[in-house]
Amino acid sequence: MKNLLTIPFSGYARYGILLLNLMAVFTLSSCSSSSDSSTPFSPVNSLEGKVIVLGAQEDVSGNLDIYVHGTDLAGAVLTVADLKTATVKVGDSSYTNDHANLTIAEVAETTDNFLSLSIVIDWSNSTNGELALVSGIFTQMLDNLPLVYEAQVITFSDEHEVKLAWSEDPVAIKAAAAAAHSDRNMTALYDTMQVALNGDIDTEGLVGKCRPAHVQVVFTDGLDNLSSIDPATIETAVNNDRTVSIMLGTSDADTAVLHTLAGDHGAVVQVVDPTSLGDEVEQWVASLKNIVKINVGSAIYSTNDTVSITMGSQTISVFPNSRTPCPAVL
Repeated sequence: MKNLLTIPFSGYARYGILLLNLMAVFTLSSCSSSSDSSTPFSPVNSLEGKVIVLGAQEDVSGNLDIYVHGTDLAGAVLTVADLKTATVKVGDSSYTNDHANLTIAEVAETTDNFLSLSIVIDWSNSTNGELALVSGIFTQMLDNLPLVYEAQVITFSDEHEVKLAWSEDPVAIKAAAAAAHSDRNMTALYDTMQVALNGDIDTEGLVGKCRPAHVQVVFTDGLDNLSSIDPATIETAVNNDRTVSIMLGTSDADTAVLHTLAGDHGAVVQVVDPTSLGDEVEQWVASLKNIVKINVGSAIYSTNDTVSITMGSQTISVFPNSRTPCPAVL
């Protein structure tokens, strides 16, 4: 082994260059690892550990109806019994289920046709191999919903196809959610969501429905490369309508864009491995069996009151929609 004092100057130069190269490689590797953790395609699940207000609407008598379900902060499904322990704050006053002017009841025990559900499914080229998994998720979701909802189903690639216009038939809804799109090309995600929300000459949009809760569930795994509008247009539409927009994204979906499309009242689930999507939404899907209706009587509520719900350590603000209630069924 050579003593350092015996190494010629040129040797020092070579050692110095090697050291600098190794430091550069280390620095680049470190930067790459750091940026990967904040990439727009990073996994995220904002459905987990969340109480969700599906909708809130004043009835014709001035009472406020609020529809709620979800999971606790640990991700466990909130039971009906759990949800009945919620505290509802109206203005500066708080009320619980034992108050004469506040009731919390399981939706399955009511006759409320409370939910309009829009299902939007991406059939573009990039979803190849993932749609069988998504079909199973939609089937479980629909099986868990109380039989008091209506739904539309729209698929898309270059163009959208209405597989089912608004229907209350659960068998027809499930079949439509599993139906194949006619082609597989590029992705017009934003344009399709616009039709699903606001409708067009042939389609009645979700925004026009009178039921208290508007929910849109969208599966997509690719960036939009064909639409004529931008994500901000969709964000405005879902926020104005108080739509709960659940964005299910895999692989190449840009998380930042999905959050924009979800708006203020929705949630995003983004996974890198499509086979894990079912696991990520399992608890949310299960919680749909336990939707409750909170009725806040007009004796303790008026239109301009601020309203919030506290469930355990979660407090959720309630934003009633401005839709005219559906006519009473005689």
